[in-house]
Amino acid sequence: MTPRRTSLLGTLFKSLLIPAAIAGIVGVFIVYSLVKEEYDELQDVGLTSKAHLLLTLYEASPDGLDLAGLLAFEKTTLEPDEMTIFWFLDASNQVTVASQGAILSLLPDEIMVGLKTANGYRIATVRSATGENTTVIVATPMTERNEAITDVLAGVILGFLLLGVLAAIAAYLAVRRSAGVIALLSKNIAEKDARNLSPIDRENSFAEIEPAIDTLDTLMARLDAALAAERAFATNAAHELRTPVAISLAHIQRLKARLSDADMAANATEIEQGLKRLARLIERLLQMSRAQSGLGITSEEVDVRPVISLLLKEMRDREPSPDKLVIHEPVGIWPSRIDPDALGIILNNLFENALKHHEGDAPTVVDASREGLLIVSNDCAPLLPADLEAIQLRFVRKATLSDGFGLGLSIVQELCSQSGCNFEVRSPQDGKKRGFTAILTLPKGNAPS
Repeated sequence: MTPRRTSLLGTLFKSLLIPAAIAGIVGVFIVYSLVKEEYDELQDVGLTSKAHLLLTLYEASPDGLDLAGLLAFEKTTLEPDEMTIFWFLDASNQVTVASQGAILSLLPDEIMVGLKTANGYRIATVRSATGENTTVIVATPMTERNEAITDVLAGVILGFLLLGVLAAIAAYLAVRRSAGVIALLSKNIAEKDARNLSPIDRENSFAEIEPAIDTLDTLMARLDAALAAERAFATNAAHELRTPVAISLAHIQRLKARLSDADMAANATEIEQGLKRLARLIERLLQMSRAQSGLGITSEEVDVRPVISLLLKEMRDREPSPDKLVIHEPVGIWPSRIDPDALGIILNNLFENALKHHEGDAPTVVDASREGLLIVSNDCAPLLPADLEAIQLRFVRKATLSDGFGLGLSIVQELCSQSGCNFEVRSPQDGKKRGFTAILTLPKGNAPS
């Protein structure tokens, strides 16, 4: 089972979100504690002030208090169950005056000067300092106070949630943008290949990853230099070998013509065949070098039909028998942006591959009757899908004892990739149980992206 890969976006987002959530919870608790403490203190001061005010009015009114007028302003702002109630007690703690709704069961069990909470009320008790031993007890329901604290808490939580959502969105967008920059950088790196080892585009990169980009640029510069040296060596070596091989081949052919001994002539023939094979290998190496140098596309469309016709004529010269080779000639104009040299190398390898690996009684068929499409088919044992992929790789041959070098189809693939050709191989042939088919579609219009 493939282990699940860790997401950079998810990791960064969680790393930012979890501390923010913890900070929000702690912030709500701190704000709630401070607000509740200050609000309770403010309400207690107000309640105590009410008690002192009522006691002062009581002592200054020998004819009795106007209970209906006391705290009448509360009727316009508070609900009946939220209004302040009070009692006046004499020296023996007996109730002498009580407000509406001030029932005896709400009185605290123990009358003590100060503040306390009992029976769902906040109670302030004040005793007269004039010697009359009058005590006033003022009480307000905790409902209003609790509702106010609850509303404050809800507002704080809502504010923190809104702030958290905005922070999460901002963090997500920032992290996604950062991940997007890394994804673009990765895409730019993925586009690099043997033909494109230019410096990495760092237009939107971050300063923190600049050192890594510098390292990659340095590595690609070294790789480009090494590949260039390899291509130069292969090209130069092939060029240098062509002349001595051609001279050796000419000498062995002259020697062979002078030999009268059959055994010696056979040995000379083997040497001749080996030199011819070496010459073909040198030609393939030169083709591969040209393919790797970027050959493949031209700036304008050109008619490539003459190139195709010329190569088909050469193919017919190599195999004149119509029973072994069937050719459907191209007609009209074939406009394409493929480089004619590249097309020549592609077709030469396809034609040679078809003739070399032909087996059975069915003829090799080259169909160039449709503009922009060439189909080369030859009779042979069917290939497995794995073999079809393998023979397109460099130095992979259909059979170990084959006379080829395993370069033909790899060169074709290289040039098709550069020129925008679509190249496809199939085995067996459509509707048959054996055979091999190569399908080449030439590019038209703009250069491949």
